[in-house]
Amino acid sequence: MKKFASLLLTAALLAACLLFTACGAKDEKVLNVYTNAGFAPYEYLDDKGNVVGVDIDVVNYIGEQLGYKVVVHDIEFNAILNEVSKDKNAVGAAGMSKKAERDEVALASEVYATSIQYIIAPKGTFTGDQVKMADAVAYIAGLGTKAIGVQKGTTGADMVSEAIANTDAQVFEYSNAIVASKDIGTTVSAVVIDKMPAEAICKSDSNLQCWCLDGDMESYVMYFNKENSALVAEVNELLKKMIADGTIDQYTVKHSS
Repeated sequence: MKKFASLLLTAALLAACLLFTACGAKDEKVLNVYTNAGFAPYEYLDDKGNVVGVDIDVVNYIGEQLGYKVVVHDIEFNAILNEVSKDKNAVGAAGMSKKAERDEVALASEVYATSIQYIIAPKGTFTGDQVKMADAVAYIAGLGTKAIGVQKGTTGADMVSEAIANTDAQVFEYSNAIVASKDIGTTVSAVVIDKMPAEAICKSDSNLQCWCLDGDMESYVMYFNKENSALVAEVNELLKKMIADGTIDQYTVKHSS
């Protein structure tokens, strides 16, 4: 009898454990983060192949504060908003500039960083610290490759496409600026990308130099599914706090050193 009672107790405890585990898994909140790990210091791969960076630290902090398990998906930059539009608990965190066409398909967070476009080319290609886009295009149009590399779907890609109209220059699209920069001197003569990724690329390759392009400052935001305005409101409060107390600045320094 005692043995039978013991078996019943064991079975009951096992059932309770399984029920708890199942319920826990069912109730766990997951925040799917879509990014493109070729945009240092905001997102890049570390020596172990893990996606790290400023944006990843920010979303991990958000996940901790709001009780979400953060799952990072490294995908093509141009596909990020499509994935976000299909998943209510999703965010696009990839150094994304706030743009009207993006606002049509997703909800933008508060601005948490700003940037401007830079051009990367072999050392000594241009003089001074800043280059006019029109002058850069005219110079490259006269070279053998006549091509400028960009990351597909970015503001830089739009800027170059507009600038090369009615010239002999061409634009080549890449999955990210790191890949594009490897082709400088062969397939392309230069690459256009945001300031900090450009500086990171030039820091890692002593043969390259980057220059600021004339243009407007851009505002970085995170993009969320349009059905989750409640999550965006919570995230915005956290972003304001992180900006005010210098947390995002600390992450930026951490991943830029």
